[in-house]
Amino acid sequence: MGAQDEYLRNFCILLTEKGVVPMTDPLQISVYNSLLQGMKRPSDLTSELGLSSSSLHFVIDKMSESGIIDRIKPESDRKTVYYSTNAKVLASSVETNEKLKNSSQIAFTDPLKNYKGLSSLSNMLDCYMSEIGVNIDPIRMKYANALADCIECEKAGMEDAILEIKDSFCRITGCNFTVFSFSPLTFVVSGDEDIRNKAPVLMRFLIRLIENATGKYHRITSIEAFNGSETMIKVSMERAEREEEPYINTSLHHKECERFMMVDVDGTAGLMTSTVQMDIIDAIYERPLCITDIVNRVDSPRSTITSNLLRMVEEGVISVFYSESGSAYYGLACSILLKKSREISADNDELNAVLDSVKDKEGAFLEGQLLYTLAYLKKLGFDSEYIMVVLGAKYMRSSGSMDVQGSFDTYFGKMSDIAQAVGLSLNIVSVYPLTIGITSSNPDSSMLHAMTFIKGMAHQGLEMASSGIFVRICEESETEENISFREIYPALSMKPVKGVMVENLSPAATTKKRTSSVKTALLNRSKKDSDSPARMVRYITAAVFLVMLSAILVFGVTDTGSDTDASTYEISFEDGLEFTVYDANGKELSRPYIVTEGTSVVLTTSDTADIGYVQDGIAYPMDSDGKGNYLLKPVSDIFIEKLYPVTLDGMACSFAVYSSSKTISSISSVNLVDASAYREKTGNDTVYVSYNNKVMIYADEGYYILSKDDSQNERFLLNYLCDNRSIAKIDILPIPVQTRTIDLGNDAYYYSGHLVTGEIVVDSGTTSVELRYAGDKNVIIKFNGSPVKLNGDNSFVLNIPAVGDMRLSSEESGFY
Repeated sequence: MGAQDEYLRNFCILLTEKGVVPMTDPLQISVYNSLLQGMKRPSDLTSELGLSSSSLHFVIDKMSESGIIDRIKPESDRKTVYYSTNAKVLASSVETNEKLKNSSQIAFTDPLKNYKGLSSLSNMLDCYMSEIGVNIDPIRMKYANALADCIECEKAGMEDAILEIKDSFCRITGCNFTVFSFSPLTFVVSGDEDIRNKAPVLMRFLIRLIENATGKYHRITSIEAFNGSETMIKVSMERAEREEEPYINTSLHHKECERFMMVDVDGTAGLMTSTVQMDIIDAIYERPLCITDIVNRVDSPRSTITSNLLRMVEEGVISVFYSESGSAYYGLACSILLKKSREISADNDELNAVLDSVKDKEGAFLEGQLLYTLAYLKKLGFDSEYIMVVLGAKYMRSSGSMDVQGSFDTYFGKMSDIAQAVGLSLNIVSVYPLTIGITSSNPDSSMLHAMTFIKGMAHQGLEMASSGIFVRICEESETEENISFREIYPALSMKPVKGVMVENLSPAATTKKRTSSVKTALLNRSKKDSDSPARMVRYITAAVFLVMLSAILVFGVTDTGSDTDASTYEISFEDGLEFTVYDANGKELSRPYIVTEGTSVVLTTSDTADIGYVQDGIAYPMDSDGKGNYLLKPVSDIFIEKLYPVTLDGMACSFAVYSSSKTISSISSVNLVDASAYREKTGNDTVYVSYNNKVMIYADEGYYILSKDDSQNERFLLNYLCDNRSIAKIDILPIPVQTRTIDLGNDAYYYSGHLVTGEIVVDSGTTSVELRYAGDKNVIIKFNGSPVKLNGDNSFVLNIPAVGDMRLSSEESGFY
C-alpha cells in the first residue's frame, strides 16, 4: 500500500451504468470534477489540467472502461469528440480534524445523551464517518428525498403547505421549526446540540416536502446559529430551479464485479483495490495465520504474497504476532468498513420497507437513516454489516479501558446497558465456553443491525478483558441469538522475537523505502505516531455472511506453529443443509469443521436432496452409500450445497451451462460449457447445476423457444438464457411457416429482455422490432447495409421491410 497512499486516502466511490466503481487516481478525479461543469473537448481538458494529449487519453480510456465518462459526437459537428459524465458520487474522502474526532469520542462515550434506540447507533455512524474522513452525504440526501416522497400531502399555497408539513416534519424528526420569514423563506429550527451538523439532511427533507406540496423548489443560502444558542439555527432559502439528477440505468448487465474495500487504518479511511491484498485480508480476517497458511489460501505466488504482506505490515494494515516458539503470525490491524463484492441488485423491497416503517413512526428519522443507508449499500453490492461490528468495537474501546484485564463483568455491564437501549437484552448462557445470549423484544429485521453491533462490542470487550485472541460462533433464531467465544491464541504476543527490539529504535528516517524483510517493516511501522490499539475487532458472524454472501465464514483452527506444518481445510454447508461430520475413527466433529490435509471424513444427513460442490463453474454431485453417508477427502476449502438437475431430455433443443461466477456483458464474455463437455468433466450422465447457474438453451432447427412468462407469442427465440429454475416455464414449439429471419452476424443483442445470438425469427406480419446491442465497444450497427440510429442505451428500432430476409452487421466506430 505504501506507494499508493496518496491514491488510497483520496478517493471517490461512483455509481455508473456499469456498476459501482472506485476512483483513486488523482488525475481521474481531476477529470471527473472538470466534467461535472459540462461536456468538454479533449483540448479543453488538456489546457485546463495541464496534461499532454497522450496522458489525457490514457486517463480517459480507463475512465470510459469503468463507465465514469461518455464519449459524445454531436450530430452538428461530426468531427469533434466531447466527453461528459453521468456518474454519481456515493461516498468520498474528506478532510477531518480534531474537532470532529472529539465530537465522535463524545458520541461514543455517551451515545444515549440525546438519542435512543437505533437513533443512537445512527448518530454514532455519522460521527464515526466524519472522524475518519468519509462523506456519505449523497446517500443521506437520497434518503431524505425518498422519505419525503413517501409522505402524502395535498397541493396548497406556501402558507397552508407549511402548516401541514410542520406536523409531519416535527413528528418524524423530533425537531421543531417556526417560520421566521416568507420572503426570503427563512426557518428557525430547534433540536439538540448537534442540530448544526444534521441541518443539511434535515433541510433537504423539508425542502422536498415543500416542493411536493407547492411545486416550488428552494435551495439553502445560509445556516447560522440563532441567538447564540447551540440548539437553534436559522436557515435561509431562496427559489431556484431544481437540478435534475442524471438518470443511471442500473438494470443493465454489468461487467464482472470490481472488488474493493473501504478500511480504517490508523483512524483514517482509505480504499484498498489490490486483489492480492484483499485476498490476504480475507484469509486472515478471522484469526492470525502463518505465511504458509496464507499461501495455501491465496491463489498467488509465494513471492507476491510475501512482498504484499511486508508492505501491509509497514503501512499498519497487518500486525505481526509471535508465538512462544518465535513463529510469526499475521493478523489484521485495520478495520474493514465496507466490502464491495457483488453486483447491483434490482430489488428495492428492503428500501421500501424501511421508508414505510419510518414515515408513520414518531422520532424515527435518524433510525430510518441508518437502516436506509445499510439497505442501500447492500443493494449496491456492499457487505455493509462490517460497519456495525466496527461501531460496536469502537463503542467498547471508548467506554472501557484497555488497561483493565481479568474482569469481563465490567464490560458486560456496559454492554447490557446499551443493549437495553436499542431493544435487546443480554444474558450469560454458559461460562465455558463463554456464551452470551442476545434476545430481541422486537422480531423486526431492524434488530439484526443492533444484534451485529452488540456482537462486535462483546467481542472487543472480551479481548480487552483477557488480552487473548478469540473467534466466535453464532446460533440464530428470529428473536434470539447465542454467541460462543473460543480463545484460539492465548499465547500470541506483539513482542517481536529476540533481535528486533522495537522499543530501542533509532529516530524516524526522512524517507521511507520499500521493505525487504519483516524486521525492516516493523522498524518502519514503529516510527509512526499512532495511539490506536494494535488489534481491533472486525469479526462478523456466520449468519450475517450467509445473508450477504451466501457462504459460510472460514473459522480455520490449526495447531500450526511454523511454516512447515500441514495445511488445513474447512468444510462448510449451504444454509438449511444439516450434516453430522465424523472423522476416520468415527468421532463426531464440532463446528467449525476443520480437516487436516490428507484426512478423510464422513458426512451424514437425512436430507435426500442432491448435494455437491462447484469448482470453476462446474457442479460435481457427491455420491452416498444409499444411507445418507458421504465420504470426503478435501484438497481445499469446500462449500457443500444443493444441486439441481437440468431437465431438458426429450425436448427439441441442446444446451450449455454458464459459470455463475461471472456476469454477462457481451457474447465475448460468456463462458459456456457444452452439455457433453460438462458431462465428461463430471463423469455423470445427468447435468447438475447450483442454484445460481445459468443455462443457455438452443432450439433445434425448425423450432423456437417460448417462455410461459412472455405473453408476446410472436417473439420466436432461437436461444434462451435462463436460470435452471425457469426451465419448467418454457415450451419448445415448431416455427410457423409464415416467418422470416434476421441474421445477427457475430454480435449479441437483447430482444424482448432476452440475450440472443445467431438469428431472430419474426412473423411475416411484424412491422418493427426493438433490439439493444449487448457489446461493450463503440460500434456502428447496419441493417441491410444501412446504418441505424442508436439510443443512449444502445437500443434501436428496426422497421421491417415487406419481403426478404434481413441482416445486421457492425463495425467499430473509431470514436475516442
